Amino acid sequence: MPRPLAAITRSWTGPHPPVSVIVLTLNEEINLAECLESCGWSDDVHVLDSGSADSTEAIAKAAGVGWHVNPFESFGAQRNWAIDHIPLRHEWVFHLDADERFTPELVRALAGMLEESPAHAGFYVPNQMILMGSWIRRASGYPTYQMRFFHKARMRFADHGHGQRESTAGTLGTLDAPYLHHNFSKGLDDWFERHNRYSTLEARQIVSEDARPAGVGELFASDRVTRRRALKRVAGRLPLRPMLRWLHTMFAMGAVLEGRPGLTYARLLAAYERMIDLKVEMLRRAPAGGPVAPAKPAPPMAARQRGPTPVPADWTTADPARTVVPAPSGWTTKQKIVRAMWMLVGAPMFRLSFHNWYGFRAMLLRMFGAKVGRGTKIRPTSHIEIPWNLEIGDGVMVGDGAILYALGPIRIGDRAVVSQLAHLCAGTHDYTTRAFPLLRDPIEIGPDAWIGADAFVGPNVIVGRLAVLGARSSAYRNLEPEWIHVGNPARPLRRREIRDAVGAVP
Repeated sequence: MPRPLAAITRSWTGPHPPVSVIVLTLNEEINLAECLESCGWSDDVHVLDSGSADSTEAIAKAAGVGWHVNPFESFGAQRNWAIDHIPLRHEWVFHLDADERFTPELVRALAGMLEESPAHAGFYVPNQMILMGSWIRRASGYPTYQMRFFHKARMRFADHGHGQRESTAGTLGTLDAPYLHHNFSKGLDDWFERHNRYSTLEARQIVSEDARPAGVGELFASDRVTRRRALKRVAGRLPLRPMLRWLHTMFAMGAVLEGRPGLTYARLLAAYERMIDLKVEMLRRAPAGGPVAPAKPAPPMAARQRGPTPVPADWTTADPARTVVPAPSGWTTKQKIVRAMWMLVGAPMFRLSFHNWYGFRAMLLRMFGAKVGRGTKIRPTSHIEIPWNLEIGDGVMVGDGAILYALGPIRIGDRAVVSQLAHLCAGTHDYTTRAFPLLRDPIEIGPDAWIGADAFVGPNVIVGRLAVLGARSSAYRNLEPEWIHVGNPARPLRRREIRDAVGAVP
């Protein structure tokens, strides 16, 4: 049981802003005591319950806070009921959920704001999401804002999706100090149960907005809340949303940098999007909730054909045993997923980075499995395929528009130069068999070698140390170390002579 609120208030050494607190509950015996402990700065705390069957009521009454019960219809209706029916001591109100906690910084921010006698209707407040004992700042998209602090005479709420939107003609502001959100304090079973309900409401909201413009222009609004809501509305119309949500959370938002908590949250968000997607599909197929209409049978083949397709005579005489029947893809499911992640997220970030962000691009390649040495400079316009097959030494330079097509391993030695538009192609097909299988033969570029502009290096080629492949030349066989090679196919021209650097003229 919690300490009585009066005792908590006496021990609080910070400010006591004149704010009433309302805590929404439903079977919150796990969370409520700690939540009320964080409310000790307020002299007017109420619990609005939706019909708990556990010890939530006993905990609230032991703490000496106001106890009220109203059947839950929606978050918007519940918050409006609290405004209309709970005898609040103060004009300003803060709504808190039982799995949330005040922070001292937030209490000081509330006190400072009220000292200015604001004419606002309310203020958006950010929250810090806690998972596995860690604040998942990147994965949760911090800061994300909710309307929690408002003037009771200037604010109403309207239902929207699984939550609510503010309904007011007044001015809205933003506080920077956050509250804590222990969203997983009751375990994953509770999280999935809640989000199963939320996904139904979200799906209904998406379907109800099918005829509404996407609101792309609002993505560039100056207000952060408007931008976030527009992004959510636009995202509701995208295909492959679960995968895109996972990729965006992991790489665009940076959850990959937050270890297992970030990865776990990204997976949970993808699962939530999958629930929404399935329910949206069912609602669109059967808007009235009835059974899905059976598909119309396809017309007979004769009715679809307008006549035989002309076929060249020499095609009909081909020997079936000599036709090409490509084999299935040789890539594993995991490789396909990682390759898609690179194409959708990694490669665009690589290309959009500033020209001198060499360290950032090297870091991005390492995140996708490449081995990249120190001092390497890879231009943003270069094309990298399958980063995890790349091994690049120290001081390597890769020019604009160069292609490292690493279907097989590509190893580039220290201080080698791959000039602009050069193409290293570590992959081909066995054209002598019907299956036409992919061959992932390696390429090795020796230390201090130079691949000239627009040159081509084919699979299974070793370019020796200090070798040069001239501009627009093509190498299909190994190139001798310390020789210059030109032509198509490349042939040795002369030995490469290395001179010492010329000193400055006196």
